Amino acid sequence: MKRRLLYVLALLPALALAQKKPAPPPPAPAPEAAVEDKTPRDPNKFAALSLLGDSVQLLNLTPARGDTVQAGEWTARPASSLDNAVLQALNTAVKAGDDKREVKLYTSTTRSLFGDPAKLFVDGKLSLPGNLAAAVRSAGAGKLLLVTRSQQEPGLIAALPARIYTPLEGPGFVLDQRPSAQIGFDGQAGLPVFASYVSIRVALIDLGDMRLRREQSLAVGTRLPVSREASANPWAATTPEQRMQALEALIEAELPKAVKGLVAP
Repeated sequence: MKRRLLYVLALLPALALAQKKPAPPPPAPAPEAAVEDKTPRDPNKFAALSLLGDSVQLLNLTPARGDTVQAGEWTARPASSLDNAVLQALNTAVKAGDDKREVKLYTSTTRSLFGDPAKLFVDGKLSLPGNLAAAVRSAGAGKLLLVTRSQQEPGLIAALPARIYTPLEGPGFVLDQRPSAQIGFDGQAGLPVFASYVSIRVALIDLGDMRLRREQSLAVGTRLPVSREASANPWAATTPEQRMQALEALIEAELPKAVKGLVAP
């Protein structure tokens, strides 16, 4: 009897361990199949989406800071006017190549889109948040022209002053108030440099599979006039409307040149 009791007691730990053993995990669900694009796509129809937003960067180089840059943000008014300028330039450029082409224009007020544009692409495929992707695909366009900000070196733009050690991004301005060795005809030191620039990326996306097909970066700028009376603060001497006009003029003049090669057959 004692032997049988000992035998039962010896089995109890093993039975307890067996009861505590976790159940095997359920089988992983099968991966979802890619959603097939069944919308008929017309190669003569384009969608155009601009995500520049209405924030413009000011790169301010001052004597107190040497060659370092004090960056700030200025919000343009009216909102989205830069996006509107981009879309109109895209519309003109696409239709100039073929009068049979159609362009549907889109923009967005989603602020998260105005961060790092590289995050919109995963393995060469565009991923737009919310309902934006469905919107640009719904009209049956074959291709999407997407305009975003782009980080590029200031040295690419001859109109900008030298010794700028921070990348340009999107539309913006450079104000160089560092001491100048140039002497004007009036015997006074040279005036500050005030310039507008546009640093953007144009991507051509196949709306059938949302993959990047071609892209073109654009970095252009021009110096703005500075009078002796405005030399103390050229930024404050211009109105928001004048600044917007300077940026819009760059976009209207230069963006169609970049788009021409992207939409060529």
